Amino acid sequence: MNRFTYSIALLIISILGINAQNNTDAEKVITNLINSAKTTAIKTGFKLSVTQKNAVTSQSSSGTFILKGNKFVLEMDQMKAWFDGKTQWAYMEENNEVSITEPSETELAQTNPMAILLGYKTKSTVRFSKTKSTQNHIIEMIPKVKNNDFVKIEVQVNKATGNLVLIKLTDKKNTITLLTLTNYQKGIKISDDVFVFNKSKFKGVTINDLR
Repeated sequence: MNRFTYSIALLIISILGINAQNNTDAEKVITNLINSAKTTAIKTGFKLSVTQKNAVTSQSSSGTFILKGNKFVLEMDQMKAWFDGKTQWAYMEENNEVSITEPSETELAQTNPMAILLGYKTKSTVRFSKTKSTQNHIIEMIPKVKNNDFVKIEVQVNKATGNLVLIKLTDKKNTITLLTLTNYQKGIKISDDVFVFNKSKFKGVTINDLR
């Protein structure tokens, strides 16, 4: 899995219950998402697909996230990652190896969902889409600078539950990344130990300490 896919996957857990009525509320919604992620633990499954402009799906994967404040656990096929707020462990099942890093602010902006969301909030026009849905609220984030990676980020949230339904990202090459959530849970109780790699659970693991 490359950093781009990892970053997109992490982005999904930062989008928490949206319930807004007009375009003037859009930026407040994004701020509320960041604040909400700091005060409640979230667990969600997800499916991710990347489709090129020729309509060919080049990548498809699924997994689960747990987020609590600035801590997270990401689990996908053959890969799992933990971040306790300072140290990050990335475990690859294929070679039974874990890499340990202490991400810089720049690196966290590429992987931390709140950092990503905050970054796009400050450099994007945040608005409610003209596209209407009877079931979902739709919010768009349009980067103000044309050389950004994405030309649009679309978020859909169920009107009845306030839970995230999907995120659709379109890049400069018209590649579309679609993330769909499953079994979305808010306010779960979870220990901070969950966000730390436990060597005893991985017999014979090779540790690659890059700190």
